[in-house]
Amino acid sequence: MKSLSRALFACTVITLCLLSGISTARADMTDADVEAIVKKVIANNPELLVKSLQSYEAKEQAAKASKAAQNITALQGDLNDNPNSPSVGNPNGDVTVVEFFDYHCGYCKHFYPTVSQLIEQDKKVRVVFKEFPILSADSGVAAKAALAVNSIDPSKYFAFHTALMESTGSFDMSMLTEKAKEVGIDKETFLKAMKNPELSHELDHNKELAQALGIGGTPVIIIGTQFMPGAISYDMLKDKVAIARKSAKDKS
Repeated sequence: MKSLSRALFACTVITLCLLSGISTARADMTDADVEAIVKKVIANNPELLVKSLQSYEAKEQAAKASKAAQNITALQGDLNDNPNSPSVGNPNGDVTVVEFFDYHCGYCKHFYPTVSQLIEQDKKVRVVFKEFPILSADSGVAAKAALAVNSIDPSKYFAFHTALMESTGSFDMSMLTEKAKEVGIDKETFLKAMKNPELSHELDHNKELAQALGIGGTPVIIIGTQFMPGAISYDMLKDKVAIARKSAKDKS
């Protein structure tokens, strides 16, 4: 395998030499020959290295996008239609936006107004929220509290979600109970719901789903087979929704 790798590398060097006008490359070059020629090629033709790296990066990104699309397709039902995942917007929407997030994530907080604007302005969109607490222990407590609110009254979830997204500092039970009360959830009902083991099961399931999709940070947005890490802009979000809507229309 080592000799094969070296032979491939030598062939690559020969190709670079031909492209750059160097005629001293041979298939039986020593390591010193290879090193000298590579240095000469890079020194005389730095644009070849840049183009090569750009081409490699493009191929890597395309491969990752293709793999992500395949994984998303295989897990589409779990992403879009898990009844335990809170959802907001049109329940019969023609496009589903899925967001993995953490309540302590600054980028998630930055993205919150964007997704909120989409829900308000596009009445045919449904947004599914995947609680994915990975930043701290109390991120998990906040996520569990949000799922508890959703289990009691799904219509109260987004108001509670908003309250946590707009909060700073740590999340403790006193604070979370007060926020639940502010959105109309009875204290005793909330505290009882927090003891439901299904909440932890749902969070574990979301972590498994994230792992299957290669998600290691937040936020991550998934629309159809489009995978977007990071707090994307509203214009980009709208464009991705439009792409998914057109794709769904073309298939129907």
